[in-house]
Amino acid sequence: LTQQTLALQIASIGFKPMQLIIVDNGSTDGTPEFLKDLGIQLAIKFPDLDYQVILNSENKGIAKARNQALEAATNDWLVTIDNDVACPDHWLSDCIEFLAVNKDFGALGVNFERENFELKQFNGKICQFKARGNLGTACMVFHRRVQKMLGYFNTEYGLYGEEDADWGARIRVCKLKLGYLPTNGQHLGEGEYDIGPYREFKTKSHQDNLIKFNQNCRDYYQGRKSIFLPCRT
Repeated sequence: LTQQTLALQIASIGFKPMQLIIVDNGSTDGTPEFLKDLGIQLAIKFPDLDYQVILNSENKGIAKARNQALEAATNDWLVTIDNDVACPDHWLSDCIEFLAVNKDFGALGVNFERENFELKQFNGKICQFKARGNLGTACMVFHRRVQKMLGYFNTEYGLYGEEDADWGARIRVCKLKLGYLPTNGQHLGEGEYDIGPYREFKTKSHQDNLIKFNQNCRDYYQGRKSIFLPCRT
C-alpha cells in the first residue's frame, strides 16, 4: 500500500510542495529502495521540494515516527499523513485556507471515519465540524503555533495506541476546535488488509491503552500533567 498510494497523495496535494518528510518504520518489502528512487523522480518534477527520508532499522511505532518527522520539519504548516490513505484533490491548500481564517481551530483534516459530521460554515469556509473527540491523524493539518503549544505525540502508548486521541484531548484543553474537510478520503487499509494478526494486535493495543489514556485525559484537564510534551523518538 505504501508504494501504491504515495504517488496518489503527492498528486492530490494541490499546493506547491516545499517539504516532504517520509519516515519508514523498518519496512522489509522494498519500500526503502522505492523511496530513494522516488526522491530522484520528485527532484526532477519539483526542483524546490525539500525531500527527506528517515529510515528506521525497526518499527518504532506511530507516535515516535510522527515525532521524528515533526522534529525534522521547518515549515509553518505541518501535516501528518498515513501511508494507506487516498485524499480528495487540493486537500492541503483547502485545509490551509480554512485554518488561516479560523484561528480558533487547532487542526483540520480529511475524514476517514465511518460517520460524517455536521457541515458548518466558519468565516465563509465550510467543514465537517467535530464538536467532540479527536481528529484521526491519518491526514491532519495544523499550524506551527499549535505544535509549539502541544509539543509532540505521546509515546506512552507503545507501537500503536491512542496517540491521536491524546493529541486531540490536549487540543481540547486549549479550547480549540477541530474539523474535517467536507469531502471524505478513502482508507485503503481496510477490509482484507485489516484482518488476522495485525487486526488482533491493534485491537489489543487499544484495549491495553484505555486506562492509561483516560488517566492522561483527566490529568491534562485538571492541570496535573502538562499538555506540552517533549520530543520522544
